[in-house]
Amino acid sequence: MRWTRALAYVLVAAVLATVYVVTAPPPPPSPASLPPPPEAPPPAIDSFRLETGGRTVRATRTGGRWEVVEPAGADVPADLIAALVSAVLETDADPVTTDTSQLADFGLVRPWARLSFGRPNGAPVTLALGSANPAETGVYGRLEGKPQVILLGLNVRYYIDLVLKQSRT
Repeated sequence: MRWTRALAYVLVAAVLATVYVVTAPPPPPSPASLPPPPEAPPPAIDSFRLETGGRTVRATRTGGRWEVVEPAGADVPADLIAALVSAVLETDADPVTTDTSQLADFGLVRPWARLSFGRPNGAPVTLALGSANPAETGVYGRLEGKPQVILLGLNVRYYIDLVLKQSRT
């Protein structure tokens, strides 16, 4: 092979490499450099009421902080109420059934607790809570006026127990 032919091959390779580098699409951005997706604004809840076993705990939110107003003098930390509200509103609820003839199977004929969330520009939303699921990983619930039974995380029941314990005066 002659040197001129070898030099021609090297020049062609250099030109092709330059064309490839110049015309190659940019790499996709890394997930860390992407802006976070816009989050939906949190639901506007200004009051909370828990009823279970003849006991009632009621709290209102003023200035972004929860304050227990019933029972009077109860020493329930504001962040505990916030954690309960968050556990109900911000955690995914799995639909189970819409068959209202099966409510007894889920402990919803006579719910063990009712949670009502007051909204500044609307009627309160009430969630009835029934029994735990067989695996004891969640608790069944149902929004009043809706046929659908949902499964919420067991942490809802945990926070309710803590609120009740802290509300004893």
